[in-house]
Amino acid sequence: MSTHKSAECILNVLDLLLRHTVHGLTASDICKATGYTAPNVSRYVATLEATGWAERIPETNRIRASIRVAQRAMNVLHEFDKAQQRLAELRTRMTTPIN
Repeated sequence: MSTHKSAECILNVLDLLLRHTVHGLTASDICKATGYTAPNVSRYVATLEATGWAERIPETNRIRASIRVAQRAMNVLHEFDKAQQRLAELRTRMTTPIN
């Protein structure tokens, strides 16, 4: 399988995990939802875990998206806030009459 196709599959698994963050999924659940083989799912999940994008729920060993995803989402929101502030500053400068 090409690197591009593997990356696409890994991102598909992450997208699936994002829809089941609270309770997570088993590897079997991921196989059923995606149609990927168990060995491939094992590799995709291992990659997500190794890179910090997925984690195991200690009590159940189910797989979920890691807190890193929420942290990145908060970073995006913060960047949007900064952009909104910058736009407001520019709007004020543009609408202030020149003496």
